[in-house]
Amino acid sequence: MTTASRTARTSERPVLTDAGADLRSRANETAVSAMLAVDPVLVDVAPVLEALPGMTPRTILTSGAPMEWREYTGGQRRAVLGAALFEGLAETLDEADRLLHAGEILVRPCHDHGCVGSVTGVTSASMPVLVVQDAASGRRGHCVLYEGSDRQRLTYGVWNATVHDRLMWIRRVLAPRLSAALRQTGGVRINPIIRRALGMGDDLHSRNTAATAVLFQQLVDPVLGANGADADTREVLAFIRQNDLFFLHVAMATGKCIADAATGIPHSSIVTAMALNEKQFALRTSGTGDRWFRAPIPELRAKLFEGLRVEDTAFMGGESLITETVGLGGLAAAAAFSLQDYSGGSAEAMMRITNEMYRITATEHPLWKIPSLGFRGVPYGIDASLVAWTGITPRIHMGAALREGGHAGAGLLIAPIEPFREADTALTA
Repeated sequence: MTTASRTARTSERPVLTDAGADLRSRANETAVSAMLAVDPVLVDVAPVLEALPGMTPRTILTSGAPMEWREYTGGQRRAVLGAALFEGLAETLDEADRLLHAGEILVRPCHDHGCVGSVTGVTSASMPVLVVQDAASGRRGHCVLYEGSDRQRLTYGVWNATVHDRLMWIRRVLAPRLSAALRQTGGVRINPIIRRALGMGDDLHSRNTAATAVLFQQLVDPVLGANGADADTREVLAFIRQNDLFFLHVAMATGKCIADAATGIPHSSIVTAMALNEKQFALRTSGTGDRWFRAPIPELRAKLFEGLRVEDTAFMGGESLITETVGLGGLAAAAAFSLQDYSGGSAEAMMRITNEMYRITATEHPLWKIPSLGFRGVPYGIDASLVAWTGITPRIHMGAALREGGHAGAGLLIAPIEPFREADTALTA
């Protein structure tokens, strides 16, 4: 087929010439190689103001592509207001709202400051973040610490005295003791934990039971050695041991560290971020840098906690999708059959999901492998152009939130295709 006939094909998207296709292929190889070269290490837990580039005391970060403050209407709005009170930027919610409208308190995307956030994603100046560093380049990714399994959390759009007290305990007790342990040991390598966890039934998004257990094993002695065995230290260890999703936020910081390695490679269609605010799904690609491509959020196929209905739920944002961006979560569905009620509905369906994901990714991870697929590497490097041309979009495991705040369950989100097509068009043009 000639270049002219390719361009004349009945499609809304421009078509690459042979030279353009070769350029794209080489750019994608460079991007994926950069991601695979990352050796992520959990090195510290540090306050946001110390850890994140460009942060100020009056900045609050949140999930997803940016919106104007007036556009936030639900749980994400409540969480930002709560963070303003937590930081002492206002005395009341009404005062915080006025300051946000006036631009005296700024709301910015997590991704623009080297971090990712769960659900509402709210991250403010004094909150501690997990610091994952690439041992080779020194590049870092960050994520706030897991709040615990209580259904009422700032992460899920709830602000009250109980949430405040838990955040204070995380800041005053949990974070300093973890920091001391990690600094004393020089950090914990993440690739071996993910590899083991996939073999033990985790997807590293909705299920982190094995990964948290392995991390706990590696942290027990350092935490005790650096802090002693007082009541606070025992409480820290109990918190990690009792919260199976503790590792999720480590995986998220790891995903950010890895994906950012591919940012800014001209012509590459490899996806470097997928995220939600409370109204939109959005993505970035390597070759389009900081530009967001957006679409309305599709329906979440969720299994809700007993007594809850679909109409009780609402989207509040989320950036745990960074795990899918690096081949985990829904892309690795076949590794986590225990999630079948929340995902494909059966083990066979979960295997079909993962097999479809190989059709829209550039390669397979050489270390992160899925036993049920003959230890095949997870699908790795989502290619926006392959998504656009095949019509197959990423499958995403994620939590569901209550409309009035709180954790409602979990399920499967099928990403909308429009942002991938827009990215492909922008790159091709």
